[in-house]
Amino acid sequence: MLVRKRRSAWKVWPVLGSSFFIYPALAQTVNVPAGLPPTVNATYQEVGMGGWTPPTSSTTQQISGSGSVVSTTTSNGSGTDALQSMYSQSWGYAAAQNASALGVNPDALAATCVVESGCQNVYTANSNSSITGAFQMSNGTYNEALQKALASNPSLASSITNTGVSGQQDPATQAVAAAQYLKDAATTLQNSGISNPTALDARGYYNFGPHAGVQLAQADENASMASVLSNMSSDQLSKNGISPGETVGQWKANVSSKMGSAATSPILSS
Repeated sequence: MLVRKRRSAWKVWPVLGSSFFIYPALAQTVNVPAGLPPTVNATYQEVGMGGWTPPTSSTTQQISGSGSVVSTTTSNGSGTDALQSMYSQSWGYAAAQNASALGVNPDALAATCVVESGCQNVYTANSNSSITGAFQMSNGTYNEALQKALASNPSLASSITNTGVSGQQDPATQAVAAAQYLKDAATTLQNSGISNPTALDARGYYNFGPHAGVQLAQADENASMASVLSNMSSDQLSKNGISPGETVGQWKANVSSKMGSAATSPILSS
């Protein structure tokens, strides 16, 4: 819906010699609620899914009397930049709703898909690995987490396309498993003394598994990644984007730059 300020009328004033001078109309402001989304998303609340509110933002354009754009200003709502990236996908709102149904903050889920795939549904055709999808999960981890999520909240079954491995290629379905895995990470980190784990805190768990995840979250920032992940070869570290001599602090800074403001988002919904 476009909301326009009322345009002022043309003002006509007589001047000497029976001539007239016409003053042009003043500029008008056009407000576009939530901006112009790249994808139209129709979202319906599922029974039993719990409360959920989409983000709010607005874009204002200053238009001259001739119709040209003078300036554009956008104000963001409560969502992070990662969340906006996920919402730009046709499945983004459904993924956020599924995460909320499990008590997981959609911002943390979005931070994960941004780092893993840029929130793109990437199909990995690799005979040596089953890791695939927007949240880059292996078949084993995906199946285990999905079944755990459905046991925790059976109503989620109505929002997924397939309970088998084929559901991996549906990002909204894979989001259920990814959200559960993040929830498991938060619980493990809390039990290890981190009271309110963030998306950044859980990155090691999601990327390298529970044991390494706890070690990374607790490690001194000056420690080398190689020393913390001592069970990984230099080749494995390289394939995970970790350079020789890189410290934990440097690794966290690189992850934070990809996650944006969502890096500090808590995993668990309050």
